[in-house]
Amino acid sequence: QGNYAGYFASFSAWPLPKGDLTVRVPEDELGCEKYPQDAAPPAMLGSSPGWIAVVMRGTCTFVHKARMAEQAGAKGVIIVSNNQTVQFMGGNATDDIGIFALDVDRHLGDRFRNASIAAQLDGQEPVTMSVTPYVNSLLNISELVLILMAATLVALGAFFSTADLDVHPPGSFSTALAAPEEEVLEVDHWLAVGFCFVGSCFLVFLFFFMQYMIYVIIFCFCLGGASCIAQFGAICLNHLFPALRNKSINCPVVGPLLHAEVLAGIPAAILVTSWVILRNTPHGWPFQDIIGAGFLCWLQRTLRLPNIKIATLLLSAMFFFDIFWVFISPLFFHESVMVRVATGGGTGESVPMLLRIPAFGDPFGNDRLLGFGDIALPGLLVSYLRRHDLLSRRSLKAGYFAPALVGYFFGLCATIAALCIMKMGQPALLYLVPGTLGTTMVIATCRKEVHLLWEGTPAKDEGSDAEDSDDMLSEEGRGNGGI
Repeated sequence: QGNYAGYFASFSAWPLPKGDLTVRVPEDELGCEKYPQDAAPPAMLGSSPGWIAVVMRGTCTFVHKARMAEQAGAKGVIIVSNNQTVQFMGGNATDDIGIFALDVDRHLGDRFRNASIAAQLDGQEPVTMSVTPYVNSLLNISELVLILMAATLVALGAFFSTADLDVHPPGSFSTALAAPEEEVLEVDHWLAVGFCFVGSCFLVFLFFFMQYMIYVIIFCFCLGGASCIAQFGAICLNHLFPALRNKSINCPVVGPLLHAEVLAGIPAAILVTSWVILRNTPHGWPFQDIIGAGFLCWLQRTLRLPNIKIATLLLSAMFFFDIFWVFISPLFFHESVMVRVATGGGTGESVPMLLRIPAFGDPFGNDRLLGFGDIALPGLLVSYLRRHDLLSRRSLKAGYFAPALVGYFFGLCATIAALCIMKMGQPALLYLVPGTLGTTMVIATCRKEVHLLWEGTPAKDEGSDAEDSDDMLSEEGRGNGGI
């Protein structure tokens, strides 16, 4: 007894039969041979609603299995997968199958088969089941957690990005998080355009060669994630225990390391090792999200937009990039390049550059996913706006950071809603770019400050000390590389 999940085949007939169906296992467990005349359960002959055949996957096509069951009088066929993965069964619109076909995982299929066979041998009441389509809820707690986590990482990244400004007290933890000037990379128009072009080439390369590259991607994720986590840990230890920054050991390959870096590397290595071991289990998601959070915060700490002009170029290019590779690429590649690459390209592995949240209450157990790019790219804009607000001495209410963050939140809400309604992968930047960049430009237009954001110039303080404030902001801009 209970509710179980499976996937209907693309050639399944609708509507589904109502009421309980008797479960029957044919003599040919693969369901490829013609059923004997007495295949139907005796209690079902001449009665309604009917019976359903349970067969194993293999030897013949899904369509052929369904056709054999239909010719024997079954109302449907359950095809049992070879493993615990529920498979999607495709077919052609011309197959003309008049019953439904459903795929279930091996464990559930074996339970159906064993219970039905035992009932037949012992003369017990037959095993029955009913079939209803699953309707995904628009208000799943997993999606809310994912939205809040992404918005929090964007805000946290903006905090790291502005740690170098003089508005923070000297010697505070904020200043300890500031990236050294030599580590900061400022995005220019060539880098913005190149990011889109190189990203497109890399996507196509992965689409065709994912089976060779997936473990390279996993290795780079582990190495980069461990490095980010270890460096953040070392910063915290150096700030809390200054004595650790003066002692070092010599590592043959890396060179001299501070004791703080060695100590921080231990939990980083444990995190990465735990993820590698558990990555394909239901318990791997917390480790992947922690590593991803460290990577995203480090990215926003070291990558910087100089003005809205470059932000508009970058986000506009990635806006169309996302739309093309999700919605339009199937016209050229027969399937969505972005979706295939994000799901591992049939390798059995998943690309780790995603936030993962388990689906609470979802019988299919599908994780909710959000790509790092959908956090990092809008996050760069939000970080720039936070820097502009601080240099302009703006409060959250009077600045641009808070509205852009709220716009990001509602953009993610729109993405999830579209995903649930359309039941297909969505280009998140289609909703996030208008939510962040669009919101910012509308507010700047109303305040008549578009030119300030466009050129990266802090807003002037009003009042008699405006000139002094301008001098102070200019000095900060020189000391911190401007906006």
